Amino acid sequence: MTWFARNAETIEACAAVVTAIVAVVAVVGVKYQLDATERQQQAQSARDTYRAHLAMAATLPRFAQPEDACQLMEGSNSGAYSAFVDHLLYSAEQMLEVEPGWETTFSQALEPHAQYLCLEGALDGSTPTLDAFLRNFTEKQCSQIPACE
Repeated sequence: MTWFARNAETIEACAAVVTAIVAVVAVVGVKYQLDATERQQQAQSARDTYRAHLAMAATLPRFAQPEDACQLMEGSNSGAYSAFVDHLLYSAEQMLEVEPGWETTFSQALEPHAQYLCLEGALDGSTPTLDAFLRNFTEKQCSQIPACE
């Protein structure tokens, strides 16, 4: 017991250091857990958005695979068609931000809408990832797409 009495201050200092380390580790662990939860929620939200777009495409095949995008852009359905493509772009933005490897999927989904996307002012990605994706898409597609008459 005399050893404890002689080293009480040292033991208390070591206990305080251990307590501080445990507290810091706990704070870091909580931050890591919150970040992981946020990433998981963003990924789920992106999947839900894409699923909603797929459901919309199934119910609106004339928008999903337009025979004449120029006619849709100028006709009475122009607002609905624009909203359809905007929703597809929003889905792309969400997925490209949280999961890599979706570029090919969205390039294929956007191909039928190349005339719409190649119009000046039709592109306005809200994230650097979507901007880069759209820039790449339009560089490949717009030189091959005839302009609307």
